[in-house]
Amino acid sequence: MNEHLSSASLKTLAKGQLLGKYGTLVGAYGIHIACVLFATLCDFLFVDTTTLVGVIIYYAVSFIISLLSGLFVFGEAYIYLKLACNQQITIGDLFNGFSNSSDRVLKVQAVLTLISMILGIPNILVSYNQNALLANPYLLLICVIVILIFAVADVVISLIFSQSFYLMLDFPGYSPMEVLRGSYKIMKGSKGRLFYIDLSFIPLFLLGLCTCGIGFLWILPYYQSTRANFYLDLMKKRNKD
Repeated sequence: MNEHLSSASLKTLAKGQLLGKYGTLVGAYGIHIACVLFATLCDFLFVDTTTLVGVIIYYAVSFIISLLSGLFVFGEAYIYLKLACNQQITIGDLFNGFSNSSDRVLKVQAVLTLISMILGIPNILVSYNQNALLANPYLLLICVIVILIFAVADVVISLIFSQSFYLMLDFPGYSPMEVLRGSYKIMKGSKGRLFYIDLSFIPLFLLGLCTCGIGFLWILPYYQSTRANFYLDLMKKRNKD
């Protein structure tokens, strides 16, 4: 018998928890987006990617930006975990990763970013060899298949380690590797559930795109709150076992 809450139940919980909290959550997202977007634009505008050295610098800076974003993502995980536990939240909670456990957060984020960048190599190679690929349909087909395989692997790995920051918050004594292993263990048999939940938000994400991204300031809190409740439901079932 499946004792886990359904996707609809998790979303209902999230909706109730978000009432009266959107101001704080939108403000937190605004700060995160502004900081990361500014750094990303500087990387894009001021680094020459037409040379090999420029490409290396561009991806090195992108890696650093991802680490910065990871600190914010950890802070957001803290906010939504508190929200799911009916605790008071503040915008200051967003900076929890900067003041507490920053070394562990950076190490976990570095591992996840490296995995994602490695799985993104086929995309990079294709983007720099478009003319040659267009002239050879068979090679193009092979590249498309490889890209799809790597993309699926990226999704699966992101699901496997999706609970890392929540575990880090719940178990501050865990090392980065223990956090990653812990996420791997608790997501056994639950990756499909989380993937289904993520897919169910696609209509809202498309709606957010139609609003030039502004709608995401309200959609993302709903999505992240649902994910935080998924984690608590996951741990509740595990503790019963």
